[in-house]
Amino acid sequence: MTLYLYFGRCFLRTFVRVFAILLLFIFVLEMLEKIRGLARFGVEFGQSVQLALFSTPALVLQALPLTVMLAALVFCAGLARSNEFIVCRAAGVPALRLMLVPGFYAGMAGLATILFLNPLAAKFSARHDILHGEFTGSARQVIGLFAEGFWLRQRDDPGHTIIHAEGAFASGAALRSATAFVFDGRNEVAERIFARTAILSGDSWVFTNGKRWTLGPDSKNPEDLAETFDIFRFKTDITPEQILDGYPKPETVPLWDKHRIIRRIAEAGFTTLPARLHLNAELAQPLMLIAMLIIGAVFALQNVRLGNLGVSVFLALACGFSMYSLQRLAMSLGKAGEISVFAAAWAPPLAAILLAVGLFLWFEDG
Repeated sequence: MTLYLYFGRCFLRTFVRVFAILLLFIFVLEMLEKIRGLARFGVEFGQSVQLALFSTPALVLQALPLTVMLAALVFCAGLARSNEFIVCRAAGVPALRLMLVPGFYAGMAGLATILFLNPLAAKFSARHDILHGEFTGSARQVIGLFAEGFWLRQRDDPGHTIIHAEGAFASGAALRSATAFVFDGRNEVAERIFARTAILSGDSWVFTNGKRWTLGPDSKNPEDLAETFDIFRFKTDITPEQILDGYPKPETVPLWDKHRIIRRIAEAGFTTLPARLHLNAELAQPLMLIAMLIIGAVFALQNVRLGNLGVSVFLALACGFSMYSLQRLAMSLGKAGEISVFAAAWAPPLAAILLAVGLFLWFEDG
């Protein structure tokens, strides 16, 4: 175990160094991109740095498989150049067994990602979206999800309207048990409108078979002035896409809140497919990291002994990006409903780890 722990410590030190370098690199690139892209909105340098700080954890989370693969390349290249790997093989230690402790550490890194980095990235991403809207003047919260349903807010002239609904259907274009509170320019409730069904038609809400109350300081008993109607229309600037995109993004929800948000989204009548897909992809992260570790190790150990370090880096990066592209393709197919959530989230990591182990055994044992 002393030998295996030694290799584990060496890999862990290499991983920390590579992670720190990529973290700094991603932060600098993101800061420069914020400065360049948000200059037209009058965003200052300090605000760009702040936005880059809050967006970096999510980008680091996406680049974590590449980080593990690069750390494995550097680690295994050092073993091969110092002849430590050759000595261990000559002593009868299988090459795959030498990767057990580094593989365990890679799996633990994936578990730490699930428990710590993912919630941190979610909180930072949510904060980034809020600050981005404030700095650019485009902040607008259309929908809010709660246990008793969801709320919509739209701007009117001169006030605004808040709509509460128990659920939605028809891809967000229809609401169930909708109640609209119309506010005047003094932020006082002027009207209340209730309907069993509200349909979004063009630039208007169509409330059907409902009741309308006129409120205000002069209306002592609004029920006396209440009117029933078959159809009632009023203008809106809300679109079905805004309703569908208004609930929390999966990337901004911490792992331990995902099940609660998925349940609320389902109760509100929206599709839970993106949230379930993102949850399963995060849970499969440890398998992907272990696969990337073995991919980096197999190419480094095979080519460094032949004096082809550049070839090993190129092949490992090509294989890693191929796996990443395969995972993105599977996620896209999963979001479109073409394949199941399990196949979209778990098939690429499982295929990657089987391919990596197969390549390792083939190169080492023939």
